[in-house]
Amino acid sequence: MRINIALISMLSFASACAAVPLQPAPQKLQPWTTTLRDRQPEGAFAAVYRVGSKYLVFIGAEHENQNDSPTFRMIRDGYASFKFDTVIAEGFPTSLGVNPVRIFDYVSKTKIGADGFVDGGETVPTVSGARQQSARLFGGEADDLEIKMLVATEGITDRDLLGFYVLRNFPQWIAERELANAADPRLQSLVEKALVRQRERLQIPPSTLPDYAAWLIWYSMTNGKPLATSFDTEEVGPLADGRFGTNRIAYAVSRARDAYLHHLIIDHINVGENVLVVFGGSHLMIHRPALDAVFGRPCYDDRDLQLAKKACHSNNRR
Repeated sequence: MRINIALISMLSFASACAAVPLQPAPQKLQPWTTTLRDRQPEGAFAAVYRVGSKYLVFIGAEHENQNDSPTFRMIRDGYASFKFDTVIAEGFPTSLGVNPVRIFDYVSKTKIGADGFVDGGETVPTVSGARQQSARLFGGEADDLEIKMLVATEGITDRDLLGFYVLRNFPQWIAERELANAADPRLQSLVEKALVRQRERLQIPPSTLPDYAAWLIWYSMTNGKPLATSFDTEEVGPLADGRFGTNRIAYAVSRARDAYLHHLIIDHINVGENVLVVFGGSHLMIHRPALDAVFGRPCYDDRDLQLAKKACHSNNRR
């Protein structure tokens, strides 16, 4: 029997290439600017990548609390259209481990109001879907101490990081009806509780922004204005060219978070998993060039994940 040496060499080369892990490209993460923000589609949207026989589905959520919202529907359609091994969710750290009991307990206790209001936002259908599919659920966030260390290299002080970590709760407090606006009398209590909680998470001493009055002074000095009744959500946006001092802090935090998430996604794809990522839409905008650099163009890039299933199954590109 003659042995085809050339064929064996080709097969060996192909096998070796298949075993080479995909390399992350965090340098391709796109800076979040006002121009990129204005290019972001309205509502929820998604990108689906085919990686061999596996898929990465990245849902760019619009942070919503209504059970019939486009974000909730897209998440449910994602689970109906694809079978996932791993789900990576925004809002809690990977260090909680796989299928964190605390997150499952929180979601199981969340009720849908008579008006369709869901207190936990898109985390609820994301976690519920993972449980129904027996997918492994992970948080997509780095630990706060790792973020603290990384942003310190960008000149962000403990005081600024603590102040910002409190401020970034404002949109959630308003969405979840804990706060009507920045003039709400409940604000002082919410801020002081958040200061205690965030100091503990960041390992910052009580002498740093010790109370609500100190936090208000920090806010006015950082943004060059007193806290207004009508809170501008742009103040917590990670805009590289934003007009608020808090944008500079948010941008440094965002870069650290997105670099971490990018590496986490590639790690799971490299072990041959079907992966669902559910993060805010701005994150998908930031990640697209980096993901395209690693995987090539997505097989689907739009809003209907039922159509994505057909489009991606018929698409033979890697």
